[in-house]
Order: sequence, then C-alpha cells, then structure tokens
Amino acid sequence: MTLPAITRAADGAPAVDFAGAEKPEGLVVEVLEAGDGAVVAEGQHITVHYSGWLWNGGKFDSSWDRGDTISFRIAYGSLIDGWVDGIVGQPVGSKLLLVVPPESGYGYQNMGPIPAGSTLVFAVDVLDAR
Repeated sequence: MTLPAITRAADGAPAVDFAGAEKPEGLVVEVLEAGDGAVVAEGQHITVHYSGWLWNGGKFDSSWDRGDTISFRIAYGSLIDGWVDGIVGQPVGSKLLLVVPPESGYGYQNMGPIPAGSTLVFAVDVLDAR
C-alpha cells in the first residue's frame, strides 16, 4: 500500500503529497523518524507539533501554521482514538504519519472543517511527555 508522503520545509513544517496514495481501511501508523526518548503512556501530558489534512489534500489544522506547539493529555475520550492508538507506545522525539479512518477519528458527523466520514492524515512530531 502506498501512503501519502510527508516532506519537510527548512523550518521543519510538514507538507503532504497524496500522489499515488491508496486510502487504507484502518488506522495506519508510520514511523518517519524514531525518537530516542521515553515511551509515551496513556494519561500523560504530551507536547506535539502537527499538521492535519483531509484525504483530498485540504489542510484543516496545523500547529506549525500557528507558530506554536500544543500540549494536552493523551487519553481516550479527550482525543480521537486514532491519536491515542497511534502515539501511545511511541518514544518521545518520534515523527509519525497517522492515517486515521472515520471510525478512529470523528466518525460520521461533521466536526468544524472536517466533513462526516473523513479519513484524516496527520504528521505528528512528539516533542515531550510527562
């Protein structure tokens, strides 16, 4: 299966190329760069830099565009399951590609700029976990 390709600008900001990509059936976690820090555990507060795209290539959110990282508790019920399933168990310092199907994302309801039934693609840099 061919996944979307993530490239990086000089400042580290990710971009995505969907050319030739095939939409997977379930959650896909691709480690683009393995970190060497402590392994992320559910319930920790993590700090990440990320960008998110719809499968059609439209960007819907990016901490890079806001110029600041974001920190939050990584736990079921407070985040989409695809993030918890994809990030828990990864070492701090990892750079990940997450392809999140609707069942692990926002399901079949509209969520702001994200249409119902969307497969989402994220580039996530795991910077810290406490």
